[in-house]
Amino acid sequence: MPIAELTLILILAMITSLLAIISLRPLAGKVGLLDIPHGRKQHSGAVPLIGGLAIYITLLLVLSSQLSTDPMLGYYLACSAVIVILGVFDDALDLSVKLRLVVQLAVGLAMIYSLELHISNLGNLFGLGDVGLGVLGIPVTLIAVIAAINAFNMTDGIDGLAGLLSMVSFSSVAVFMLLWGQASQALLPLVFIAALLPYLAFNLGWVKQKKIFMGDAGSMLIGLSVIWLLLISTQSETASFRPVTALWLIAIPLMDMVAIMLRRILKGQSPFLADREHLHHISLRLGLNSRESLILITALAWVFACIGIIGEYLLVPEPAMLALFFLVFALYIGLMQNIWRIISAIRHSLANRR
Repeated sequence: MPIAELTLILILAMITSLLAIISLRPLAGKVGLLDIPHGRKQHSGAVPLIGGLAIYITLLLVLSSQLSTDPMLGYYLACSAVIVILGVFDDALDLSVKLRLVVQLAVGLAMIYSLELHISNLGNLFGLGDVGLGVLGIPVTLIAVIAAINAFNMTDGIDGLAGLLSMVSFSSVAVFMLLWGQASQALLPLVFIAALLPYLAFNLGWVKQKKIFMGDAGSMLIGLSVIWLLLISTQSETASFRPVTALWLIAIPLMDMVAIMLRRILKGQSPFLADREHLHHISLRLGLNSRESLILITALAWVFACIGIIGEYLLVPEPAMLALFFLVFALYIGLMQNIWRIISAIRHSLANRR
C-alpha cells in the first residue's frame, strides 16, 4: 500500500472517529450509556460511555473499504461487533460475569474458525526446538482470547490508560509488520490508533467540558483486537515476530491481571471480584495524581515493549527472552504483594534520618 494512500486512510479514520464522538455524545443519556459516579467510581458528573462505540463505527466505516484486498477484515469486524454489543449492554445493564465469559468464549471460537488459526506453536522456548501444542492449541487460544479481553478491560481505571496501553501494543505490532513489508496487515493497528486519538482528546480533557469514557465496549474491543493481531503476527504463515515477543508487547495488562487474580485467589475471593488493587489504583494511593500515574505506567509499558522489539530485531534466543520475562514478572508480583511494607520501610527510614 502506498504511503500516500495509507496516510489518507488514517486521516479519514481520525475525522470519522471525531464525527462519531460528536454525534453519539448527545445520545448517551437517552439510551442509558452514562457512567454515574458511585462506590469505586469517583469521577465528577455523569460521563457518556460512547468511546468504544465511536471507535468501532470508525473501524467499520474505514476498514469496510479494504475488504476486497483483505477479506479477513470482514471476520474481524463481525467478531468485534459481537464484543462491542456485549460491552454496550454491560455498560447499560451491568451483566453477570458468567454471561460475559460465555459470549467471549463464543467469539473466541468464531475467531479460531474464521481465521483458521490458533496457538499451535509456542516457538523455541526451551532451546530444544519449537514447542507444538497439538490438540491443546484450541483451549489455550480460547484462554488467551478471554485473558486479553479482560486484561485490557481491567486497565480501564484512570483516564487514558486503556487507550495508551493499547497504543503501545498496536504501535509495536505495526512496527514489525511495516519492517517486514506487511503494510496491508499493518492497516488494522494503524487505523485503530488513528481512531483512538480523538477519543483520547475527549477522555483526557483536551476538549473542555466534553469528557467521555470508552466503557466496557471499548476496553473489550481493544483486548479482542490485540489478541487478533498477536495471533496473526505469531501463528500465521506470514508471522511478523516470535510468540515470546508477544508477551512483552502486552506486558503491563497481562502482569497486572495475573498478579491481581493471584492475590484474590490467595485471599479466597473470586478472581473476577472488582476492587481497587490494580497497578493504577496503587500508584494513586502512593500519592501520584491520575496524570502522573498515566505517564508512569505507559512509560513502563513502552520499556517492556522496547525490550521485546529489540530482542526480536536482534534475534535474542527465545529461552533468554522467556527467562527475562518471567524474572520481571516475578519481581512485579513480589513488588505488588509487598508494596505497602516496602513503602512503610522507606518512610520509616527517611523519618529516622531526619
